[in-house]
Amino acid sequence: MIKTVRHLVMFVLLSPMLFFGFGASVAHAGFGITPPYVKNTSLTRNSTYEQQILLVRSETNIAQKAEISIDAPEIQDWIEIVEGEVIRMPQGEQKVPMTVRITVPENAEFKDYKGAIRIRTLPDDDQVAPGAVSISLGALVDIDLSVIDRKIFDFRVRKISAADLNEGHKLLWLFFPGKINFDMLIENTGNVEIAPSKVEFRIFDRAGKVLLEETENIGKIQKIKPYATESVTATLPTRLPADSYVARYRVFNGDEVKHEGDISLNILAAGTLETASFGFVGLSVAHKVSVLLPVFALLITVLYIWHMRRRKTPRK
Repeated sequence: MIKTVRHLVMFVLLSPMLFFGFGASVAHAGFGITPPYVKNTSLTRNSTYEQQILLVRSETNIAQKAEISIDAPEIQDWIEIVEGEVIRMPQGEQKVPMTVRITVPENAEFKDYKGAIRIRTLPDDDQVAPGAVSISLGALVDIDLSVIDRKIFDFRVRKISAADLNEGHKLLWLFFPGKINFDMLIENTGNVEIAPSKVEFRIFDRAGKVLLEETENIGKIQKIKPYATESVTATLPTRLPADSYVARYRVFNGDEVKHEGDISLNILAAGTLETASFGFVGLSVAHKVSVLLPVFALLITVLYIWHMRRRKTPRK
């Protein structure tokens, strides 16, 4: 019994020396995914949804590959891994994106769908350091989808900005206002195309106390596809002179205010920037009428003369 205990103690003490003496090494690694799911509960027929998942590993000293398999029998044909069924994880890269694309067919049933995506990491073309022991790791992505018979119009404003602009300028009796380009990063959280219905600015002096002008966007704002996040621009006219101002903005979805806040607005002297101001659409109603009225009058005169000459021409 005493001999057995002695042998065991000696083995514990000597085993690290024996292990390293043989020159073997183990590639310790950690692997994970974020987020660990593909979830959308507002899909409609013929809709397409994409979600990016990051493949994250702790050890980057060797090149690896991730093998992807889909375990969702009922919706197997809906799911596509954009990068392919094998995703390369080059040496030195800690995070590699994987894009899951869901395409709902036109005859899909209105109900919930479940499934999973399995990920397994392997050495890429056996690029393992000599003597290293490769460890295969994996992860599971849960799939949770719902196809519904209802249209959802909604969005979230992620980011806003407004570039410097030139003040308006006169041409003869016409005043062409300055053009505010209000950029918005919009996330469409609904299941149909959408755009902000209106953007309003209330522009104050630089102290933010005296209201100087109220204006709203001219023209339509570009629509964003369902579930997409895109940058769009609202253009607003301003007749204020060159100076620094504070603008209090509101972004609308129908009658609902989706986003509001304050932003600095710098208007520069006319011609400072090589940017276009508003054209005809930015003119005031009175100036538009002053341009269109003579045009209409001339057109009516020409049509009247043509009609009178035609009446005087004898018929054969």
